[in-house]
Amino acid sequence: MEAQGLQDVSKPAPEEVISVVSLAELTGFPVEYIKKELLLDGADEEDMTMEELRKRVLAYLDSSF
Repeated sequence: MEAQGLQDVSKPAPEEVISVVSLAELTGFPVEYIKKELLLDGADEEDMTMEELRKRVLAYLDSSF
């Protein structure tokens, strides 16, 4: 049961787009560090879907263990 007026943010929609800048602000990591670690190459990759972000983070975790 969900309280009225509250939004469930626990599971964002896969189509939701997140910017690297907002990800940097949320995590406290520099933008360039995030781009490097998630293998983002250019300015055209400033935004990504949550699904793409999940895949890139999983690939990063797999490669670092």
